[in-house]
Amino acid sequence: MKLSAKRTTAPARKHFNPATVYPRRSAHPYATRSASRIPTPPCPRLFAKSHRVSQSITSASIPPRPDTTDLFRYTSGRWLWDEEQQLRDRFAPFNVRELQRVAAQSVGAEICTAITKLAEGSFNKTFRLEMGDGSAVIARIPHPIAGPRYYTTASEVATMEFARTVLGVPTPHVYAWNADVCNPVGSEYIIMEEAPGTKLEDLWDDYSLEEKIAVMKDLVQLERKMLQVPLNCYGSLYYTDVNIRGAVPAEARAELSAGLKDTIRRRFVIGPLAERHYWSKERAEMTLDRGPWKQPQDYVLSLAYREEPWIQQYATPRAEDDPLVTSATQNSPSSHISLLQKYRQVAPYLLPDDPVVVAPYIWHTDLHAGNIFICNGKISSVIDWQGLWAAPLIIQARHPRLVDYNGEVILKAPTTFKQLDLAEKARIRGLMSRSILLYLYEKQIARELPLLDKVLRFDHGRTRCNPVLFVGDTWEDDLLPLRESLIRFERCWNELGFDFPCPIHFTEDDFRVHAEESAGWNDVQDFWNSVADVVSRDGWTPHHLYGDAVSLFTELRDIGLKAMVGKERDAFEIQTQWVK
Repeated sequence: MKLSAKRTTAPARKHFNPATVYPRRSAHPYATRSASRIPTPPCPRLFAKSHRVSQSITSASIPPRPDTTDLFRYTSGRWLWDEEQQLRDRFAPFNVRELQRVAAQSVGAEICTAITKLAEGSFNKTFRLEMGDGSAVIARIPHPIAGPRYYTTASEVATMEFARTVLGVPTPHVYAWNADVCNPVGSEYIIMEEAPGTKLEDLWDDYSLEEKIAVMKDLVQLERKMLQVPLNCYGSLYYTDVNIRGAVPAEARAELSAGLKDTIRRRFVIGPLAERHYWSKERAEMTLDRGPWKQPQDYVLSLAYREEPWIQQYATPRAEDDPLVTSATQNSPSSHISLLQKYRQVAPYLLPDDPVVVAPYIWHTDLHAGNIFICNGKISSVIDWQGLWAAPLIIQARHPRLVDYNGEVILKAPTTFKQLDLAEKARIRGLMSRSILLYLYEKQIARELPLLDKVLRFDHGRTRCNPVLFVGDTWEDDLLPLRESLIRFERCWNELGFDFPCPIHFTEDDFRVHAEESAGWNDVQDFWNSVADVVSRDGWTPHHLYGDAVSLFTELRDIGLKAMVGKERDAFEIQTQWVK
């Protein structure tokens, strides 16, 4: 039996087949767990994204420890490259005693007796503060790169309250917050309830299939709640009384009680998007259209109008003979602008002309085991609402990471199962468990959530959404995904039901350039997938795997230098000199 759901969204990294310009699956569905099992390196393109470093990845490259507490520093891992900048981006000082005082005051306690760092991700630090009476609260401090000051925190607390009180999603209660960095704590902060229960990531691997299915069913009910309240505009949520410029009252476009509709209208507004890509680097000082928007097409267009002026003013190409240049078009601002102009021409036609699937919803897009708490087998809390906004449903609805699976689908054991060795049996059981979980999830949403099922199976949903997903930050990331998605959109134009010519056209010369520049792209994506359990694409690795990660890249460099000759070898040696 095959699963037939059509996914509307794609992973952030896509595979290219230059011959067909259609994506394919990764050849490495399982990550390499040890540096001793090194896949063939797609040299030299592999190292293109690590070109910013100048230091070697040895113990000598560790930046000096500042005279401050580990509460402020990022201490949860290492980076193989750009480590000093990565640590600066995540250095978040604050007045510890003042945070303790505010936390105690927020719950009516006399004193806070202890503060412990619980976790930190790319954008926030999370602390547990224990009171003299034995109670505890959670404090969340954003990193400098979390997003626009004030807007990020102000939107997060309003979104949490909307989820908790309007949608009925179990979310920590916020006791105190301040989005103005010029406060006695010296940082934006959120003081919130400690999520009841146990984090699902601490339970999931030990759960039986039956227990996992029970959580999956609860997850579907959570998604049902998020589908209850389509809103009137696209943008970030804020409280009415924070006086966000340009915000409009939030209104529910659904059959709700008069009291609930009035509560939404009085308490919440929809304002500018507190999404960091609209505020990164010089964009923070630029006059950009950040919403709110009444029509989804206006949001889709704003992405190009955000990137074009930034590239025109601030994108600096490398010298043509720079060995770190990955392609001529990637290094050409005019090539980026030309493609963004093509995107603008088709932007009005990208999203479906179906108001139901493009309606704005508050939707949690990162439902993985680390963001879900369980109590007595039920979902007791959902955390991490930062950056979520009222977006078109078809853009953000997706299979939750908890149940998503792209590997081989096996719904029953093979006839030779009894003859397999223990390791292979364990592998097959794992595949069966993930396959069955996804299959039952899709069956349940088809039965209980027809709107979500429609979105996930929407005809050509990925073809329509991928240009929107790939249009941002092409200069810092890569131009190929956007060009790939637009080529595919043009090829599918008639199948999409339009009765007039496609506004854009790619020539044979465009296809040739695309094929040439796509060479090796799939291999690079496969490589990063294969080593994902050792090192991420930005060079991050957990402390206990740092040695493995260094060994892996050292061996890859040696392999590449032995295999190459001439200018290619010289370029590769420069690209990888940081691995000495």
